[in-house]
Amino acid sequence: MKPDPENDNLFPLSRGPQPVENLVAQAWKNGGGLTRVIVSGEEWRLSVAEITQDGAFSRFPGISRQIALLTGQGVRLRLSDGTEREVVRVGDILTFSGDLDVEAVLVDGSVQVVNLMHSAGRPWRLEAVRAVGAPGFDVSGGAALVVVRGRWVFKGTSGQPQTCRAGEYLVLPEGGGGRLEADGSGLLYCVAPD
Repeated sequence: MKPDPENDNLFPLSRGPQPVENLVAQAWKNGGGLTRVIVSGEEWRLSVAEITQDGAFSRFPGISRQIALLTGQGVRLRLSDGTEREVVRVGDILTFSGDLDVEAVLVDGSVQVVNLMHSAGRPWRLEAVRAVGAPGFDVSGGAALVVVRGRWVFKGTSGQPQTCRAGEYLVLPEGGGGRLEADGSGLLYCVAPD
């Protein structure tokens, strides 16, 4: 992984969780929205995108894409393969090819989505993790977390527990895995190698 040049946001775990809103907002490649890059690697990138109007997504040939609703009422995607898909509930995840032309139509006002892009050669996965009476789960080094709801505590193999709240992200260094537990019910998005 490498830091995003605008944000210098790869850090040792001791730096801890950071607010997404503190990341520099950058214009999309096609000018149709804004993105805040959380982390960028040789074969993948994780960001939070703000979609404020209907319009086209940029094409990224050879790239697999996944988006998940963070805030707002949702977005419908019209894909050039003739399908139409939507993400309208927080926790929903939509996967599509960057090879396709994509037209986004907002359901009811602007949205924020977690946006994962990765090369087909090294797949990554974006998954929603819900804590409803669950004791927690193990997370591997190199993973990235974006908290949607609740308060989550990461307990690594060394160092103090790290508390991550709604609107914050945490990037775990390679080899820096541990256990993640929610304080009550919560929801987060976790990105890790598949």
